[in-house]
Amino acid sequence: MMPQLVTIPVGHDAATRHQRASAVPVAALRGHDLTVAERSALLDCYATPDRTFLEIATTHGLDRERLQDLWFDLFLFPTIR
Repeated sequence: MMPQLVTIPVGHDAATRHQRASAVPVAALRGHDLTVAERSALLDCYATPDRTFLEIATTHGLDRERLQDLWFDLFLFPTIR
């Protein structure tokens, strides 16, 4: 007997999941006055949760406290606008 092929519904491929996952942090950053380094570091925090704030801040030339404050303000305790 031949194995049946599984039909995956449209919109459930890896690229679509990636686009949906990346829309969340990008939407959270809209409307905030951030430098390119801050925005890049925040996206790096979102994409690599196994790295510390200090590692990411150092990589992007930021202060760890500033990065951590931005992370908590924008992603964990966002203000409702």
